[in-house]
Amino acid sequence: SCEITALTVPTSVNNQRCVSMYSDDNARTQNLPYNRRATELLVACGHSIAGEPSPSRVAIGAAPPGGICGDAFVGRCHDDEIGDIWERVDFTVEDANPRAAWCEEARKQGGGGGGGGSGGPRSLTGLMNQNAGAITNGANNSGFDKGEGDGYKWSQNDEEVELRFPVAAGTKAKYVKINFARTTLKVIVAGQTLVNGELGGNAEVEDSTWTIEDIKHKGKELCVTICKKEEGRTWPFVLR
Repeated sequence: SCEITALTVPTSVNNQRCVSMYSDDNARTQNLPYNRRATELLVACGHSIAGEPSPSRVAIGAAPPGGICGDAFVGRCHDDEIGDIWERVDFTVEDANPRAAWCEEARKQGGGGGGGGSGGPRSLTGLMNQNAGAITNGANNSGFDKGEGDGYKWSQNDEEVELRFPVAAGTKAKYVKINFARTTLKVIVAGQTLVNGELGGNAEVEDSTWTIEDIKHKGKELCVTICKKEEGRTWPFVLR
């Protein structure tokens, strides 16, 4: 089976260009070698990994969490939902260079790259050193009904917990993967894991849901609603 990672989602900044990377989603369990070139391209578009392994190590053990293993194929398309346009666009050998202009554009505000392209332009070195694997303990509510975690805002009442993540303007439902479980939550957008951790209480999985919402003057947000199995119980923390 194939894992699809959206290097960029279509936005007005990148002229509605979507660039996707296709790789084997069983690459790690099959002990396929670390693909440094593909991982560098992933990072160049603003996606974060937990660290960069030594150049002398190429085995599976050298691949950082979030890194690409095995062969990878990259494709580009023009995806304009408003204009009702979808067509393939050439992706050249030159485009596979992590320092190509389109990668730099992806890291700009609204550029459609990792993290929603919400950060300003950042160097490759800085991106390589970025750690996106940690789940913050800042979501502990300490008795309050709202707060902030690592890259999201949260709130809770007697019936549900709500998490809100800022996402790129071109984010569509097909780029979102959410795994609701009774005691855990995993949220992936455009191939990047935003959160993956333990919930502060038991969730009613079948009633939990998510939506992508347009927020006036703020762009788009991914809203994840987790229904509490025990209504009226305040969770001691939301996610950790």
